[in-house]
Amino acid sequence: MAADSVTAQETEQVLEGMTLIPAGPFTAGPPDAPRTMHLDAFYIDTHEVTQREYETVTGRNPSFFKDPDRPVEKVDWFEARDYCKQIGRRLPTDWEWEKAAKAGTKTSYYWGDAPAADHAWYKDNANKQTHPVGQKTPNAFGLYDMAGNVWEWTASDHENGGKVQRGGSWRNGEETLQSAYRILSLPHYQYHYVGFRCADSVKPRR
Repeated sequence: MAADSVTAQETEQVLEGMTLIPAGPFTAGPPDAPRTMHLDAFYIDTHEVTQREYETVTGRNPSFFKDPDRPVEKVDWFEARDYCKQIGRRLPTDWEWEKAAKAGTKTSYYWGDAPAADHAWYKDNANKQTHPVGQKTPNAFGLYDMAGNVWEWTASDHENGGKVQRGGSWRNGEETLQSAYRILSLPHYQYHYVGFRCADSVKPRR
């Protein structure tokens, strides 16, 4: 069977709270500088990691905007990595994150020309704070908050130093919500507008 036809039923596990992203090519980068990349199948969290989930595993909640259903924030890259590792997962790579966010689209935003406010919490509608995960319309893979709410750490090093963050946040403008938009941050920084979600590799049946 071809790699890009892998389904969750053909793997050892169906991971609760995660979505399977199939193997195969995708168009990386902005529309004016596209390039084709090929990734193996992987899982990614359907939602950003919540404060409830983080506190259950670590026993602490560092977030500024306290609410069990909002994304955890004020975690540095090492804390995000360690949380994912503690539950048997990992951070997504830079390109895994982009493929998951685009969900097969080639437009700047994964919702095309629809209003951004229907799909993301950002500067124009977030009222200067995070919001409970999963309130906005998901992308075609069924993933929530792949734009806005909080920036998300990835596993990848940025070519100019630090680690890659993706997705934009409640305090940023609409341009940062573009699926290919990426920034860098030093891994020890903790911000009240940065969180994360976990990923996992597909484990084929033997």
